Amino acid sequence: MTSLLRLTSTALILGASAFAAPARAQGAMELVVNIPAGRLDVMQGGERVRSYPVSVGRARYATPTGSAALRRMVWNPTWTPPPGAAWARGEKKTGPGWANPMGRVKIHLFGDYYVHGTPAGNERYLGSPASHGCIRMRNADVMELARMILRADGSPIAESTLEHLARTPRATREVGLTGRVRARIEYRLAEVAADSVTILPDVYARAGSGYAERVGDELRRAGADPAPVLARLAGSRPATALRIGRTPEAALPDRAATIALASTSGEAMPR
Repeated sequence: MTSLLRLTSTALILGASAFAAPARAQGAMELVVNIPAGRLDVMQGGERVRSYPVSVGRARYATPTGSAALRRMVWNPTWTPPPGAAWARGEKKTGPGWANPMGRVKIHLFGDYYVHGTPAGNERYLGSPASHGCIRMRNADVMELARMILRADGSPIAESTLEHLARTPRATREVGLTGRVRARIEYRLAEVAADSVTILPDVYARAGSGYAERVGDELRRAGADPAPVLARLAGSRPATALRIGRTPEAALPDRAATIALASTSGEAMPR
């Protein structure tokens, strides 16, 4: 049954022809991760075209904010425990495959941080902090994302090669990228959409006692009235995402599905 599910997942990935048009022709692609939201958005020409649930680093191994041009990915990678990392003590090198801690694809961000897949047993943690600093995704999702990045990057890698890599978990292939696709990791507590505002938990406790003040500042910078939201919070802070509807008068244009705001930085350990 497990093999059948894996084959089905691979078939779905190979059939993702909705993204057949070259992404560059549709505008520049950017990956945006909002740490408190536990979500990775694919932005195409300023529009959000795809979203994936992800696991960011736990507070002890906080995922750093920052941006980078994507220049390397590895299909079916090998994982080597980071030397000197206390959490990896006793871990062993793992060859490519479904059980690899890096999953079916790893996409290099900066330093020793990656967007990568994860074994099926970790999928229940997607949407919340669970890693040692990297951005974890479902294997099916990260393979789909990798193919989107390759199209947007203009990579000459053949479709038949990608099909082989997707259906052959132990076939490792490193792919160089031009950097046309960028990634941005942010830490935002408020997200503004056309019809709603979403307030997010302060997963790394960066706002401290100034949670409401920070939320208010983010909403003002996004062009939203903070008063109704702060009144709803009433001095509390949500443990999970809180979505609050906006009045038609206050609605933003549909294209402002997610407003990019200033971010802060942190330190982390990879995996």
